[in-house]
Amino acid sequence: MRKVMLFIFALIVCIVSVGAVRREPHQESIDWQAQGFQKMHATAYCMGHHTANGSAVHEGGCACNPHLGEVAIVYTTSGQYLGLYECNDTGSASGLVNGTTIDIYRSNLTRCEMFMKITEGTVYVKWVKGDG
Repeated sequence: MRKVMLFIFALIVCIVSVGAVRREPHQESIDWQAQGFQKMHATAYCMGHHTANGSAVHEGGCACNPHLGEVAIVYTTSGQYLGLYECNDTGSASGLVNGTTIDIYRSNLTRCEMFMKITEGTVYVKWVKGDG
């Protein structure tokens, strides 16, 4: 009798689990533009010694010509926060010059590759004044 009850219980569990609907976690849609973010092409670099403003290259620095002296708040397109980056470099590539690309400094090639893998080449950036 105990084996029959155990079998019936297992059968009920199987039936219930087959009928269950798998639900994906709800991801809130972010209106980036309404929050003042700009969608930009993203690259990473690990070479050089000094930036356009004369400081040494360092993690936490970035290049984006029209925003020299500002700070970038950077997120992936999926909403993952990547950090704050001080725009202390300009670069000469056309995307940097015209402000459609942000180039994030990384300490080595492996970190550059990881950044590119995480961002897939596109990020959301909000620029804020770097004063004070």
